Amino acid sequence: MKISCAALGWGDIKDVKQFVEILDSIKDAGYEGVGIEYAVMPEVLKKNPGQVKKLAKKAGLEVVSMALNETTTDMADVANKMGAESGWLCLFEKDDKSAAKVTKALTVAFGKKGMKIAVHPHVRSNAENLRQLDALLKASDAGICFDSAHLEALRIDLPKFIAKYNNRIALVHLKDLREHVDPAKIDYDKDFVDLGEGVVDMPAVARALKKAKYKGWIMVEVDFPHEGSMAASATKNYKYLQKLLQN
Repeated sequence: MKISCAALGWGDIKDVKQFVEILDSIKDAGYEGVGIEYAVMPEVLKKNPGQVKKLAKKAGLEVVSMALNETTTDMADVANKMGAESGWLCLFEKDDKSAAKVTKALTVAFGKKGMKIAVHPHVRSNAENLRQLDALLKASDAGICFDSAHLEALRIDLPKFIAKYNNRIALVHLKDLREHVDPAKIDYDKDFVDLGEGVVDMPAVARALKKAKYKGWIMVEVDFPHEGSMAASATKNYKYLQKLLQN
């Protein structure tokens, strides 16, 4: 398993200089890859996604995946130019039928460019229970983005989920959940925390991933770090994850 870090925690990225600083922080912490949140990228890089790949490579990182904040099929071209292996998809469509249509269209578009779509089970989305997720997987060849905190918030057994869907898991997001609350009241700013600081049984998740022989990317994706800086949070989570995976 290879370890990456999402750039999301740094918030809106104002320019190329700041993006390079973020890449350097991720590399310095020990990570091998970076996850891109398209919505927070500066306009200059949205218009020239190929530059993202070049800057990441210069920093010694791979572009692992891109969040599909926009669900039009032209995002496949953007992600491909960035050098991403996949796109993770959070679905907030008007109904489940629309969500299935979007998932199928994006899966086809990404597949044509040799990439995968990973449906992200997410609180308050079109994939917040297994019935909805199974319907989306049946309607397409999409994979799954396993997110430890969102699935825990939805009260889904994480090791059982990994065992059941191991052949469809295309990407792993790791973050912790401060405590169990009503999913409708989850506050991303307060309730998602650094690894080991919440109620997710991270050792059980690691054991399940190893048992499933998962060989893909793990991405630390803490939306709003509670450390003094995102760089400090990224370093702390990397050290925690390294120790966890070695046990």
